[in-house]
Amino acid sequence: MTSELLLTPSRGRLFKVFTDLGPYFRKLQSTENSFFFDCLDICVNDAKEPEEREFYGWWLIVSRDENGFDYERYDGIYNLDGDWVVTKISHENQQTLDASFDLFIERLKALIEVETGFCLVPLETALTEA
Repeated sequence: MTSELLLTPSRGRLFKVFTDLGPYFRKLQSTENSFFFDCLDICVNDAKEPEEREFYGWWLIVSRDENGFDYERYDGIYNLDGDWVVTKISHENQQTLDASFDLFIERLKALIEVETGFCLVPLETALTEA
């Protein structure tokens, strides 16, 4: 571990900060340097009983290393088994997902910058800048 990474907040501190951000952070699916967020945005079958509903949404994996933070975003369906599955989303639903993601990612970027001094960048950008 480099001294840069040691200067950033601990995993526990990041867990607390991410939890305070709202219902998006999934502590049990996160590790020391990988943080899982998701959003159940659109109910696919709201006529069904709550325990029988599936949702379209997005999920995000934020990774931390000595260079800062990057993320990968995925879109799909949260199924009855409690798993995210990548799936094609209609144009209208995709616009809704994009809007909620854009609001969230701006909040998360600002939070990470304030708490760590690092920027949060999409993984593609992180790979091309390295």
